[in-house]
Amino acid sequence: MKLVQPTLMDLLRLCCDARQDEIDQYEALIGPWDYEQSALGFYTRSGIKFGLMNDEGDVVCAGGWEHVIPGVWQSWMVGTEDNWLKYWRSITKHSRLVMDALLDDGARRLQTGALSSRTKACEWYVRGLKMKYEGTIENFGFNGENMDTFVRFQENHNG
Repeated sequence: MKLVQPTLMDLLRLCCDARQDEIDQYEALIGPWDYEQSALGFYTRSGIKFGLMNDEGDVVCAGGWEHVIPGVWQSWMVGTEDNWLKYWRSITKHSRLVMDALLDDGARRLQTGALSSRTKACEWYVRGLKMKYEGTIENFGFNGENMDTFVRFQENHNG
């Protein structure tokens, strides 16, 4: 497994078979899911993008970090259920490597959010990515969905 720069084709492949809970979150926060428009949206996002490529040359997930303000980055990710079941350990390991590199490079806050209903994703942020649960934003989504927030800080932060 290795980190690569995802192509638009990689994102199209992932988005056309995206995990249902990721689609649900997208629709709650951005709007109706269309795999082509979603892939293009991910591809044109600013900031850092990465894909995780298996030994066969297939990108099994893609994600990134968007710069919010100096020192603060917001995450995004897309993948398929089959790839998650097969590669979750590698996805976790490489996602943490990217996070560590950002923090080593001067980021002071890495943040992400998940619909509160995505309990397994929320657990992964804490147990897998070593993020801290920060709180719940109530009635945040288009249909009143609650959003849990998670954060990882640079170790020498003054918070």
